[in-house]
Amino acid sequence: MSEKDDGKLIVKIDGKNLALKPFVQRIIRKAVLAMLSTLRDVEVQGNEVVEINVKRAAT
Repeated sequence: MSEKDDGKLIVKIDGKNLALKPFVQRIIRKAVLAMLSTLRDVEVQGNEVVEINVKRAAT
């Protein structure tokens, strides 16, 4: 990832986009990519499309 990383981050809660300032987008994006890069057999280039869905636990 470059210092001038202009990657986009979209956070949706119950299907609605959460408005995030560019600074917050960069922090979350870089944190997620950094965590994923520590996983075995994962090489992060910085241009990947990553989707994470968090579902409610069944009650």
